[in-house]
Amino acid sequence: MKIASRLTVFGLVFLFLLAAPSVISAASFEFSATAKTAFDKMKGAADKTTAAKLTSQYAELQSVQKLTLDWDSRIDKLHYQNEEAVLATRKRIKEIDANKLLQLESAVAQAKKKYEPLFRLYDSLNQQLIIAKSFKDKFATSLLKPQVETAKAAVQLAKLDIRSKEAALKEAKANTAKSIKKLRDQLGGIDSIKVKIKASKSSVSTTKKYFTTETSLLNQAVKKGDAAATSGSLARMLAYIKLINEQKQKTYDYEQQTSSIIAKVDAQISGYN
Repeated sequence: MKIASRLTVFGLVFLFLLAAPSVISAASFEFSATAKTAFDKMKGAADKTTAAKLTSQYAELQSVQKLTLDWDSRIDKLHYQNEEAVLATRKRIKEIDANKLLQLESAVAQAKKKYEPLFRLYDSLNQQLIIAKSFKDKFATSLLKPQVETAKAAVQLAKLDIRSKEAALKEAKANTAKSIKKLRDQLGGIDSIKVKIKASKSSVSTTKKYFTTETSLLNQAVKKGDAAATSGSLARMLAYIKLINEQKQKTYDYEQQTSSIIAKVDAQISGYN
């Protein structure tokens, strides 16, 4: 089942990527053939220092954008691993002490069943004693009274045994509930991390909008043959991509923190089994 589940998760991811290639392509910028020709022409007309700077800026932009794609890949892989792992961990938490509780419940049920004949015998003897007394049958009363007393003592011991087993079950359930709550609370630390991840993604989304706007300005500058404006746009785009990468690194760090929480909880679960 675990293998099937893993294949299902990664299968969905693969289908998602196939269905949305724009998600990957939107993460990087590259000149169109026409724009690249205009860019090269502009460099050819510029002085050596400016041409070298433009070449370096564009090359660095491409290089840094590759890091962005690398972060995306690493984040997605770790994220889906965490999603799968946390589901498995939650399931394991539910199953804590399950066998132990089942055995204790069985012990209570078996004890009650075991003593049923004794309880019925006591009730029967006691009822007979009541009837004998009502008829003032001294012989029957003298015969039944010690039997009732003996049965009563046995019933008291039986009830004590049942209460003892019920108390053990109650205590075990309370301890298990406490352990489960503790582990779930620890796992709940992931929620605060998700808030941080959401904030990082929001920052990335905002910065991408600035980046996209700047690509339009860059293409306009290239089209006009304005080397200074082109250099300025490339510098700003590079700054935006670096900011995006910083946020993506934070996101990856948050996913690692999530992995650590899951691993810590898993280790504790193993101690209960």
